[in-house]
Amino acid sequence: MQELQGVAYQLAEEIRDGKWAHVAGLKKRPVPTCPEIIDELRNRMPGHTTEAYLRAIADGMAASR
Repeated sequence: MQELQGVAYQLAEEIRDGKWAHVAGLKKRPVPTCPEIIDELRNRMPGHTTEAYLRAIADGMAASR
């Protein structure tokens, strides 16, 4: 699970750096509600539950501030 948190943090940094600006509505809604972001995290770290991905990206976004 620790590795998932690290990958989610890296993804959060990419989001903050604007590398995911092409995702429609990303700036107007919470990141964990964006299926494209959850799918990307799932691709990078397969084998976890949806809830784990949601929590990991939410924690990653909070930690990357």
